[in-house]
Amino acid sequence: MTGPKHGYEIIQFLGTALGSTWHIGTSQLYTLLKRLEGDNLLRSSLETQDTRPSKRIFSLTAEGKKLFLDWLHASTEHVRDLRIEFLTKLFFFNRLSLKGGSELVLAQIKVLEQIRERIRQRQEKEKDPFKRLVFGFKIATAEAWLEWLIKQAQPFINEVQDNG
Repeated sequence: MTGPKHGYEIIQFLGTALGSTWHIGTSQLYTLLKRLEGDNLLRSSLETQDTRPSKRIFSLTAEGKKLFLDWLHASTEHVRDLRIEFLTKLFFFNRLSLKGGSELVLAQIKVLEQIRERIRQRQEKEKDPFKRLVFGFKIATAEAWLEWLIKQAQPFINEVQDNG
């Protein structure tokens, strides 16, 4: 989104900016870049250098940019994906000074409230004590995320949007 980058720059960026949230290995990144290029979401070109080996430069296509922005604005559907996916979305709203972050947080709160309610209903019907315990754990996890969204993510994204 910020312009063409070669693979090493992308690895450095991810490690520096998202290292505490998300790790991607070098081989995993190059496999992903190749797949995204094959799907016409990225394009690449070879840049020659006088004293060093050539390097492949990657840029987003219009389709890739649209898909990224669609993903960015969509709530995360599974609680297990919040730690990496949702935090990464907040990072990009902040880093790219994009609008729509407040709407994303509100949509995520709504999704989590629905998930919590479905789990509660399943817990009430469950006879097995261990399974009820597991459902209780899942409810507590959803509630912790809801509290964090309201107390920390919402003020953070509002501040980002106000300063953007």
